[in-house]
Amino acid sequence: MTILKRYCLRELVLPFVMSLALITFIFLVANLFDMADMVINKGVSLFEVFKLLILMIPELLGFILPTGVLASILLVFGSFAQNNEILAVKASGIHLFQLFTPVIVSAFVLSLFSLFLIDQVQPRSEYRSRQIVRKMVIQRPVAYLEAGRFIKDFDGYTFWINRVEGNRLRGVTIFQHKENEPTRTMIAEWAEMIPSVDEKSLSLKLYKGTSDEVNPKDPSVFYKVNFKSFLLQDIRVGKERGGTDKKTKEMSIDELLYKLERSPEVHMVPREERAIKAEIHKKISFSFAPLVFAFIGLPAAIITRRGEAVISFSVSMGVVAVYYILFVFGRTVAVFGYLPAWLALWLPNVILVAVGLILGRRSLQL
Repeated sequence: MTILKRYCLRELVLPFVMSLALITFIFLVANLFDMADMVINKGVSLFEVFKLLILMIPELLGFILPTGVLASILLVFGSFAQNNEILAVKASGIHLFQLFTPVIVSAFVLSLFSLFLIDQVQPRSEYRSRQIVRKMVIQRPVAYLEAGRFIKDFDGYTFWINRVEGNRLRGVTIFQHKENEPTRTMIAEWAEMIPSVDEKSLSLKLYKGTSDEVNPKDPSVFYKVNFKSFLLQDIRVGKERGGTDKKTKEMSIDELLYKLERSPEVHMVPREERAIKAEIHKKISFSFAPLVFAFIGLPAAIITRRGEAVISFSVSMGVVAVYYILFVFGRTVAVFGYLPAWLALWLPNVILVAVGLILGRRSLQL
């Protein structure tokens, strides 16, 4: 029996590694073109781009590990069933539960590693990545300005740029949003970004344009001002890209618990309190996705009796999609207060384990 268990685990290793490599490549390739454009056309150093790629890996692994577990189990055990090896095991008087046990234990160990990854490594990498991006936006703002779309990365401003030519911006429209005041609109033929010395803000110099100014006596009345050049100062990166404070998802469980217990501001905003509780349960619950996928993958592979790579990956991606949709839905209802965070965030795991147990009972009857 020990030899059989080792054989199953050994057969799972290569498909698991290949699944991780393939899915990682699929996730990264979409970002490679944008990063190559940053290096070739926008002057961002290759070292900075490489650091961003490395920092993306922990976040990707949190999603890829469960997918790799499910895909490899479907591939290997589907092949066992297709080649009647499962039938031979049953004929030898070996219960399938004995065959499943080492896989379940391995998935549990992988889930513990995933918990460490999601709780400790991933938040730090996300925070570090955001700080690198913030610094790059301040130092090389043109590298992050994309023509032909509304840019809302800067606090209090919305930009529209027709063309980016080196360090020059052509056809610039700027909407300056002020609290309790009408939106100010500025249009310029071209502009240039000027980074500040303190690396906390930047300036934008506009050339040959107009600005809609509010009449101080009557805020509902605007008058148009023409200018040859106009300097907008102290433009700061918005909260999504800027700031040195950690976001909720960039904190470990210990930091979230500390904030939940010691920060009086949190309890004054119920939604923020619910969001922190949801994040804590999300980190723990999502970490056990490899174990959940092992529970559903083992009986599903035996029932489907298909060991082809294409079918295994298709089935695994379908299950993963359903799981992630349930997870996003659970977090949403938890944040809005429709369900307690512990129930909403653990419900996807409970549902899939229940389905796995039902399929497991059926696979034992085959």
